[in-house]
Amino acid sequence: MANILIYSNNPQLTAQWTHALIAEYSVSMLHSIRGDFQADAVIFDAKKLDEDAGLLAVFANKRTRFLVIGADWPEEKQINILINGAAGYCEQAEAPALLVRAVACILTGDIWIRRALVPKVIGALTGARRMHAVSAAPVDCDRKLQMLATLSARELEVADMIRQGESNKRIALALNISERTVKAHLSSIFRKLEVDDRLRLAIFLKEIDQYQRGTS
Repeated sequence: MANILIYSNNPQLTAQWTHALIAEYSVSMLHSIRGDFQADAVIFDAKKLDEDAGLLAVFANKRTRFLVIGADWPEEKQINILINGAAGYCEQAEAPALLVRAVACILTGDIWIRRALVPKVIGALTGARRMHAVSAAPVDCDRKLQMLATLSARELEVADMIRQGESNKRIALALNISERTVKAHLSSIFRKLEVDDRLRLAIFLKEIDQYQRGTS
């Protein structure tokens, strides 16, 4: 059973989120995000970030998936938390009904955010990476092409559908395979391409496309 921590000062919200998750997960309170903690996922009250933007740094922790829950947060803030490493954003009003699905989603390596924002997140991340690594881009992309060549034909199909924003269920239906097989392919793809999740996979593939267009 996955271990979920809730980081919030609001007793009412904490109770709601705990009630929504307790049947599926081990749920506990997290009192200090900057301390030592172990969790598969953290439910992160957005008000904590509104009070202290420096908390964005905790999203760099690759061992834990972070789901931020906020009330009518602007798109810019939602995109910013994903750029900084969070796994998703959920509206507070939707959380009681969607929280189990959202947590299950991020624990499989997916992201939880409105589909319309995915291209904006990918664009923001690839732009930031180009700014910080322009001189190394050709060598880096040559290495990425070599890594991409290690994927099987079916893995390439799955990866391309991930880039298009398709869910595991849609991929399984399109390729006439089970969702379990899709997950197995994704695990292999992540390992071969050295990426952590679907978002980073989409960014990896977009950078390859940009590199190939620039050298053609």
